[in-house]
Amino acid sequence: MREQRSLSRLGSNIKYWLYGEEDRPVVVLTHGATLDHMSFMDQVPALVENVYRVLTWDMRGHGDSSPMGRKATLQIHVEDLIAIMENAGIEKATLVGHSLGGFVSQLFAHKYPERVDALAVLGCTDISQKPSLFYKGMYLIMPRILGRMHLESFREKTLADLSIYETVKEYAREAMDHIPKDDFIKIIMSGVQALWTDSGIPEDYMIPVPFLLMHGDSDNANGKVYQKESPEWEKRQPKCRYEIIPHAGHTAQMDNPEAFNRVLIDFLNDDVY
Repeated sequence: MREQRSLSRLGSNIKYWLYGEEDRPVVVLTHGATLDHMSFMDQVPALVENVYRVLTWDMRGHGDSSPMGRKATLQIHVEDLIAIMENAGIEKATLVGHSLGGFVSQLFAHKYPERVDALAVLGCTDISQKPSLFYKGMYLIMPRILGRMHLESFREKTLADLSIYETVKEYAREAMDHIPKDDFIKIIMSGVQALWTDSGIPEDYMIPVPFLLMHGDSDNANGKVYQKESPEWEKRQPKCRYEIIPHAGHTAQMDNPEAFNRVLIDFLNDDVY
């Protein structure tokens, strides 16, 4: 069963999709920057077959959720998601987020812990850690730097470390093609915001629910920072299960869906429900 719905909020018509029976535990899949809900299409059948209900959505300015609206920030994405859950009648869910979607999921779990059964992130860092003054300053001038870049070179730079497979990069290129430059910059800046500004999450924050931390073994995005920082993040979080997806880059859920699905479903079955 697949049901498409929409929600108008802050100048954007946000699309979301529901799969599976209503009485099942809910898993929310949130995609990465400049991608869309189709980046999780290899996960939906596996989750439904394992008796979960699935919610996918296109964040504002991505995929079928247009127009962008006035702006896109980490906080607005979080409020969009809580509005979607309210609209769909979903009280609690496991949040699964890739890259920017992982940042959104982290902030959501901190702001609305009573609405979260578990948290799973792929290819992202711990946004409770505080950025240096240098990066805070870089955040302020980054829109001007990005504004001077040619859109095509901007897209190619974004694609460079996305996946180890050309077929996945081709999907990502198509997902990016319809995004205007101004919106592209807003989308990228919402990810940069998570990395280079204070999220408001305390540095000693303990994730209160089961937590799955993942990245691909060949994830070179952001200078392999996910590979470098993930072991330290695991140490800070007593409820963390840390898994490396083999034969996969930044989009591990697409590069090696069989391995990713196995890890995610094992986590849900063993640690959460």
